[in-house]
Amino acid sequence: MFSIRKSSTELNNASEPRWHFPSALSPEAHADWGLYKILEHMGLHEILPPGSGKNRAKLRKDIEEYHTAYAIDFVDADIDTIALRPDGLAFDLEEKLCVFLEYTRAMDTNEDWAEKKEQEKNDRYNSLLGFINHLSHREKSGWKASQTNFTTGVRGSLHTNQFLTRLESLGVKNKNAREVFNP
Repeated sequence: MFSIRKSSTELNNASEPRWHFPSALSPEAHADWGLYKILEHMGLHEILPPGSGKNRAKLRKDIEEYHTAYAIDFVDADIDTIALRPDGLAFDLEEKLCVFLEYTRAMDTNEDWAEKKEQEKNDRYNSLLGFINHLSHREKSGWKASQTNFTTGVRGSLHTNQFLTRLESLGVKNKNAREVFNP
C-alpha cells in the first residue's frame, strides 16, 4: 500500500511540489481546515481575533451577497455552510487551484451506485464551492475551487480508470502507486 504525502511528487514550474495536502497531516489539522481557514489560505478572508463575532458577521454578509448575486433564496440555515469540512484538501499555489477531496464507500448493489453517491457528494458542497468561486471572482484573486470524489464500493467495486485519472490529476503518477489500483 501507499499513502499520499503532504505534497505531491509532481513538480511545478519552480521545481517545487505542485500539490499540497494540508488536511492530510493529522486529525487536528483536518479539524482546523474549515471554511475560514480555506478562505484565509486563498487570501479571500482574514481571520480576526476570536470573541468579537466579526468573522461570522463578515462571512454572513458575504454569503448573503453570494445568494443575492445568483438569485438564490437565503435562509439562516445557509450560514451552516461555514461548518462543512471536506474529507481532504489539495492546493496548487502556482495555478491557484483548491480541490475539495471527498472519499466515500457506498453500497455497490445497484448498477449506478457510484454515480448516485458522487451526485450526493457534489450536491453537499456545490453551494460552498460556488461561494468560494464567487469570492475569488469578486476579489479578482484568480483562485478556482472544485471537487474531486474518490468512491469505492463496500464490496470492493471500483471504477478503476476514473479513480486513476483522478489520482493522476492530483500528481499521483508514481507507477508503483498506480499498480496498487490496477494490478
